[in-house]
Amino acid sequence: MHDKEILNLLQRDLREPFIETMFDALRGGYAAAYDDVSQPLGGFAVQRPSTEWDAVDLRTLRDGRRDNGMRSLMKSCTDHGAPYQVKTLPCNGQTIVVGQLGQLLVLTEPIDNLKARPERAAYKADLAASHFAVRQLEMDLGDGWRQRIDARNTMLVVIQHGMRAGGFNRRDTSLSMMRLVVPDASFGSWLFQANVMNGELGSVLGWTQVEKVGEARPIQEDRVFVSLKRGLGERDIEL
Repeated sequence: MHDKEILNLLQRDLREPFIETMFDALRGGYAAAYDDVSQPLGGFAVQRPSTEWDAVDLRTLRDGRRDNGMRSLMKSCTDHGAPYQVKTLPCNGQTIVVGQLGQLLVLTEPIDNLKARPERAAYKADLAASHFAVRQLEMDLGDGWRQRIDARNTMLVVIQHGMRAGGFNRRDTSLSMMRLVVPDASFGSWLFQANVMNGELGSVLGWTQVEKVGEARPIQEDRVFVSLKRGLGERDIEL
């Protein structure tokens, strides 16, 4: 897939309000998670028994990032009329949420830094491979998937998010990283990546007039032509 093909598809099907809703939902989710752990019901601050609690509570917040991302994706899809599905993978019981924006399939995942390499999983590779062949999705995701999400000839994008490495405090547990990446067909490397929080994605896609920050372009090519076709269905939730 070439630079122009990726950019054309992102420019056509990804809209700034969708990303803005995702950003607001993620930021609010991170802040609410800190409040829930640091303050008791009623909002009254209490003296923490010891700093040894910090490591345990920080792990609780970090473990909650995945659910925060899925909830934020569902909210953004709901607000903007995009279909999505909640599925439990039969192989390991993990819950995933996949949204669809035209020909874009959207996942979310937490990251610890902006240099993070792809963390491959079978379902991610299957979704990523769908934009390299005109075929129906062949994943074992249970009944109903093919009724709502049309994964033929789509391109997978992943919205990654995270907090800085630090202590148990509001600043270090707030949303500090958010970027959009497009993986290759094997989910082994990035074809495209752009930072959301510094305006890079908006600049690359023409949403703003700010100059690009760094490089946001394919970092490897796959010479496969992908035709463009919309495949939207109704929103469907299956727990």
